[in-house]
Amino acid sequence: MQVKIYPDYETLSAHTADLIIQYINQKPASLICIASGHTPIGVFQKLKLAIEQKKVNLSSCTFLSLDEWLGIDPADSGSCLSMLQRDCFIPLQLKPEQTQYFNVQAADPNKECDRINDLIEKNGGLDIMLVGVGTNGHVGMNEPGTSFDSFAHVSELAEETKTVGQKYFTTATTLSQGITLGLNHLRQAKLPIVMANGSRKAAILAKALKGEVTEQIPVSIVHRIPQAWIMLDQEAASLL
Repeated sequence: MQVKIYPDYETLSAHTADLIIQYINQKPASLICIASGHTPIGVFQKLKLAIEQKKVNLSSCTFLSLDEWLGIDPADSGSCLSMLQRDCFIPLQLKPEQTQYFNVQAADPNKECDRINDLIEKNGGLDIMLVGVGTNGHVGMNEPGTSFDSFAHVSELAEETKTVGQKYFTTATTLSQGITLGLNHLRQAKLPIVMANGSRKAAILAKALKGEVTEQIPVSIVHRIPQAWIMLDQEAASLL
């Protein structure tokens, strides 16, 4: 793995976007898994600028959402899909057929997991997987204790995730389960990128990058992913 540290969020976002652009320019029909939330917004903004400057063409790419809350209306502004539509799909002018995501209203969530696993397999695996890191070390909704061998699955949310997740909703919202791509997807992606910024992520990143490799800290799996890029700003890397 490669660990890269940048002075601020703006620079971090620009370099992360550059990694993605370089890959897409080599393989225009890439399958790209992306996280929602605050961390990747700067990357999406840089991609939008690159499109306007004709430095990249995303028209042949497929974008796949990393995860979603179960039991939450996808139209809710706090849903992962709503955030991605607002921050990524619409700004990047993606067509509906270019976007894939878990249907949390499906009768059987486990069959949805199978569908997404099959989608990835039929595409020959993920090309790019851009994820953030939770303060408890989770990746997507792969909570502490999740098997490194996991593919898409329904997860029981950790208490910390339930609490921190409230920031995305306008009113108090009950969160209990999620549906997410697995840690094995990260391991098998051709360009896996773990991105983190801010001092709140410093402690868990120090444990993950300097400590033992353990399923109790899901992001520590990066030690077993030689092609992984760990992209951090100075604050997130302050305890390394």
